[in-house]
Amino acid sequence: MRIILIGDVHGCIDELKILISECKLNTGDYIFFLGDLINKGPNSIGVLNYVLFLSEYYNVKLIIGNHEEKFLRFLYNKKNNLKAFNQMNLQFDYYELEKNISPQILNFLEKSYFSYRISELDILLIHGGLTKDCKFDFKTNYRYDFHSHGEFKELKLITMTRYLDKNGKFVALGNEDENSKFWAEDYEGKFGLVFFGHHVFLNDEPKNFKNAIGLDGGCVFGGYLFAYILEGNEKSWIKVKAQRKYF
Repeated sequence: MRIILIGDVHGCIDELKILISECKLNTGDYIFFLGDLINKGPNSIGVLNYVLFLSEYYNVKLIIGNHEEKFLRFLYNKKNNLKAFNQMNLQFDYYELEKNISPQILNFLEKSYFSYRISELDILLIHGGLTKDCKFDFKTNYRYDFHSHGEFKELKLITMTRYLDKNGKFVALGNEDENSKFWAEDYEGKFGLVFFGHHVFLNDEPKNFKNAIGLDGGCVFGGYLFAYILEGNEKSWIKVKAQRKYF
């Protein structure tokens, strides 16, 4: 059995199909997408359809990204909270996505995870990052359709975190300064080795920290799409270069 971790796709359907082909999938493989399947790139609905297709033959799970979380919040607010809906800053065409999405894809998105711990390998899968005062022990695999409201509202931070202030608290993108630190630089490994996406590292290989590995190679920006493969004690990775700069 292999565990295959795939970084931010952002609508890059051609690169994703090439990457999957190069992974040479086996029936028992587990495929985890680390969030942000949609937006910015050329074909969000094509990516969602393809991932749903893969899930019919393989063990596929999605770690919810901030883009999926906002899209689901868009749908929820539109139906249930018009005040919040009218206050949303919609940078992407969620109406077009809403028009083309199938009930099967919507169900797949709603069953995505904020976090997924694979205890036998001592690894944690998230989309964004962790604050110093993160209150979750991650013995639970937090899933969107179970844990997205009420006391679990801070789970949303896991999809968004990049930078922390001097006290280890969340700093919104654009508000970071010379005193801010990227979360993975200070993460001490209390939840095991963390694999994450969200923050672009325009390198030709995954970004390695002491206790974390970043898998967003910025494919949509002309970089790379990564698949990190875990098989027993063996670790390897595959990269696919973007066919062009999309965003």
